[in-house]
Amino acid sequence: MSRSLWLAGGLAFVFTLLANLPAAWVLGSIAWPSGWQAEAPGGTLWKGRLRRLGPLGPLAWQVSPWRGHLQVEGAFQQQAWTLRASGWPWNWQARLSPGAAAVGAAGDYLIDGRWQGELRLAGQGGRCLHAEGQLQASQVAMLTPWNLALGDVRVTPSCAAGLQLLAHIQRAGEHRIEARLELASHRLRLDGQVQADAALLPPLAQAGWVKPGSTVLAAQLRLR
Repeated sequence: MSRSLWLAGGLAFVFTLLANLPAAWVLGSIAWPSGWQAEAPGGTLWKGRLRRLGPLGPLAWQVSPWRGHLQVEGAFQQQAWTLRASGWPWNWQARLSPGAAAVGAAGDYLIDGRWQGELRLAGQGGRCLHAEGQLQASQVAMLTPWNLALGDVRVTPSCAAGLQLLAHIQRAGEHRIEARLELASHRLRLDGQVQADAALLPPLAQAGWVKPGSTVLAAQLRLR
């Protein structure tokens, strides 16, 4: 057998192996942070599913590396979400949009709201260069660990100092809060004003985010 035939056979074997690479084998070899272990992965690396990944799940994905296309569908906070990304690492675009109501993975916090809109991002490598769009929902409520009405919420993305999500949370006559989530540093900053008779004040004071006798919210949290 000629060298070219051996080479062609070897390449065919490698491509077949890569095309059928089990998702369980790949995800099981990753050192996930505590609480983020991939549960019940199935399928292949290119088209697979898993029951849960941290607060996300169930999740399903399709990857077409030769076309530079990725689609992930999953549930988060009682709603289905779809992430679509295209392009190559040096020039990519991504869109995140909500879908129908869905039963997602249980977590320490559970927020209920019917979201609408879309977030659109573009970047190069690990850098976010452009962000636009917004997500909005009315009558948003926290169900766990407290049962509280949050009101109207609007979320916008920003690339000004790394990828960030900015949330404006307001309920007339009760509170007005600005939340800034810095994804790269895993930090969440909360600032706002809470009325003295607002239902949200006692849990915020209990958490130490509002000082005794004050109605000013100021907190910075490190998320893990």
